Amino acid sequence: MSRLLTGAQMRAADRRTIEELGLPGVVLMENAGAAVTAVLMDRMPEWRSRLVLVLAGCGNNGGDGFVVARRVLQAGGRVGVVLLGQNEALRGDARIHQQVFVNAGGLVRELTTLEALPGALDGWLSHCGVVVDAMFGTGLTRPVDGVAAGVIQKVAASGKLVLAVDLPSGVCGDTGRILGCALPARWTVTFAAEKRGHRLYPGAGLCGERIVAPIGIPDDFLAIPAHRVALNGVADLEIPRRAPQAHKGECGRLLIVAGGVGLEGAAILVAQGAARVGAGLITVATPARVQPVVTAGLAEAMTLPLPDGDSVSGALDALFSSRFVPDLVAMGPGLGDTPWTAGVVAGVLEWRDLPVVLDADALNGLAGQGERIARWAASRSSSLILTPHPGEMARLLGVSVAEVQGDRLGVARRAAREWGVWLVLKGADTVIAAPDGRAWINATGNPGLAAGGSGDLLTGMIAGFVSQGWPVESAVRAGVWLHGTAADASAAECGMAGLVASDLLPQVRRLRDGLG
Repeated sequence: MSRLLTGAQMRAADRRTIEELGLPGVVLMENAGAAVTAVLMDRMPEWRSRLVLVLAGCGNNGGDGFVVARRVLQAGGRVGVVLLGQNEALRGDARIHQQVFVNAGGLVRELTTLEALPGALDGWLSHCGVVVDAMFGTGLTRPVDGVAAGVIQKVAASGKLVLAVDLPSGVCGDTGRILGCALPARWTVTFAAEKRGHRLYPGAGLCGERIVAPIGIPDDFLAIPAHRVALNGVADLEIPRRAPQAHKGECGRLLIVAGGVGLEGAAILVAQGAARVGAGLITVATPARVQPVVTAGLAEAMTLPLPDGDSVSGALDALFSSRFVPDLVAMGPGLGDTPWTAGVVAGVLEWRDLPVVLDADALNGLAGQGERIARWAASRSSSLILTPHPGEMARLLGVSVAEVQGDRLGVARRAAREWGVWLVLKGADTVIAAPDGRAWINATGNPGLAAGGSGDLLTGMIAGFVSQGWPVESAVRAGVWLHGTAADASAAECGMAGLVASDLLPQVRRLRDGLG
C-alpha cells in the first residue's frame, strides 16, 4: 500500500533515520539532490547545452537545490542559483551544501527585494532550458507573498519547463490547497513517499509527472499504523473468488430503489453497474409510472412497481411485501428530493439490518441530519455507505461547497468517524473514508467522468460488490478504483470528450474479470 504522508510524518521519518540509523541529514540531502539530478538528466537530454536555473529557498528544500546545482556543474553543465534570501540565512545541512556548491565554482545570486527581481532572475530565466523549483517543500504553512510570489508569477508566465523538488512551491503538502500562488511543474520528484498534497486537488493538478525517489529512509519508518492515509489501489484487497458451483442466488441479491419521471436512466445505470461487476439477481424498485421505461432498459434485471403518489407507507408496503429478499439495498439516484424519498429511505433503514448504499436524493433527504445518520449506523451491525458529490456533502453537513472542497480529506474523514459510516466523497481526487479513521485517495479516472450518470454507475458497482459478500473495504475501494480505471481505458480508446457513463460498461466487465 502506498502511504500518503503529511509533512510532519515525513519529518518524523527523517528524524528516525538520522537518530536511529545514524544516517546523517547531510547524506539524506545529498541523496535527494542526486535523485532530482538523475530525473533532470533523463527527462532533459539537452541539459548540457542549456542553462539549468535553480530557485532555492533558505530551508532544506533549498539545500536539495544546491545539491542539484553542484551535480549539474560538476557533470559539465551550466547552472545558476537564485537564492530567495541571503546566504547567511542558510543553516545546517543546507548551509553545508551551499558552501560546497560555491567552493566548486558555482554562482549564487541573492534575491531579497522585489526591486532586485528583474536583475537577479530575468537574464538567466530567458536563457535557461529548465527551472528547478527548490524554494519551498512540504513545510510551507502560510500564503506565498513578496519576493517568492513575484518569482513564481514570473517563472509561470515564462512557460519554461519546471522540475519541482518534493512539491511545487505554493502547494500545501497536507491538503493540496494553493497557498497564495503556486508554480506548476512538468515533473515533481518527491522523496521516500508521496505526500497528500500530491494527490489532492488543486495541488495535484500542478505536479505533472510524479516520481518517488528512495533516499535511504527505511520502508518500515513510512508504513506505520499512524500513517492512515494511502493511495487507493486493489493489490492489497481481499477479493473473494466465485465458487465453480455458484448459482445466481449466491452471487448477490441486490435491491435498487431509484428512478423517477425524466430520471429513469439513473435507475438503469445503477443496475447496469451492479450487473457488470457480477451481481447475480437485481430488482429495481421504481415508481409505477416509470416502470415500463426502466424495464425496457434492463433485460437482465427484475423491476418492482412502487405505487404512484405521495404515500410513503404504500411504497414501503410494496417493498416489504415483495418475495425478493435482498442482501443489500442501494437507494437514491433519480428518486427526487422530496419528503416521500426521505420517508422511504428512513423506512428502509429501519426495516432490515442489511448493508445500505445511499446516493443522490437519498442523501439530499438527510441534509443537516448527521446525528440521525450516526444513530442509524450505530444501531446496525451492517455497513452504511454514503457516496456524495461535493454539493451533497455540503448539504449533509450544512456548510458551503467551498468549505468541503477546501479540505476534502479532512471533511470526509471527520464525517465517516463521527457518523460511523463508509464515505466516498466523489471528485477528481475521490476520497474513501472508513469509520475507523483510515482513508484512501483515488488517482484513477479523468475529466471524461464529468458527465451525468457517472455517479449512478459507481453506486451500482459498489453495491454490486457488497451484495456478493465482498468485505466492505474491498467493495468500496475496488468499486472506486475500477470506475476510474474503466474511464481511463475508455478515454484511451476514444478520447475524453463525449465520454458517457454507459461507455464504461464494457471496460468495467473486462477489468472486473481481472480482479477475481
